Amino acid sequence: MPDSNTVSYFIQSRPAPSQPWQRASGVNASWESKSKALNRLSARREMQPNWERRLMERVTTVVERPASEV
Repeated sequence: MPDSNTVSYFIQSRPAPSQPWQRASGVNASWESKSKALNRLSARREMQPNWERRLMERVTTVVERPASEV
């Protein structure tokens, strides 16, 4: 049985290089479309130009296989 992969994108932010990267609290937004994610990234950079932002890619692999009946 073939494995299947899905890709989604999300944004991480930090106020300064010394701070850890994080997702916005309470926001679990992610997009399957990279172009849509890049548009959101651009909009967020415009809203808060002093913050660092980066686009993250999440690849999820689903493996299906027969299970043991024991």
